[in-house]
Amino acid sequence: MTPDFPTTTPERSGIALILSKDAPEAARAAFSLAATVVALGDPAAIFFTQHGIAWLAQNAELEPDLAELFGFCQDEGVRFIACSDSLAQSTLSAEQLCPGVEVAGAISFYQFARTVAVSLFI
Repeated sequence: MTPDFPTTTPERSGIALILSKDAPEAARAAFSLAATVVALGDPAAIFFTQHGIAWLAQNAELEPDLAELFGFCQDEGVRFIACSDSLAQSTLSAEQLCPGVEVAGAISFYQFARTVAVSLFI
C-alpha cells in the first residue's frame, strides 16, 4: 500500500538542502532532490558547506550522471550557495567556483531556508 502524502503545502513550497560531504552518494541525493523540486515548479537551493564545497570547483571531476544532474540543476535555477566560512577555510577561491555560484554565509542561507516547506541536511 502506498502512503498518502499531501501534494501541496498551503503556505510554503520548495526545498533548502545543506550538502556537507564530498561523497558522490550525498551529492547525488542533493542534486536529485533539487532537480525534482524545480521540475515541479518550486524553488530549491543547495548550501555547500564543509567538504561539500568541493563540488563547486570548476575543475571538479564529476561522474557522468552527477555532471548531468549538476547541469540540470544549474540550468533550471537551483541556487548553488557556497558557504563563505567553508570557502575561506578551503583551498578554493571564489574565482575557482563554477559560474553562477553564490557565496554567502549561514544567515543568508537561513533567510531562504525559513521560507520553504522542506529543509534537509545531507
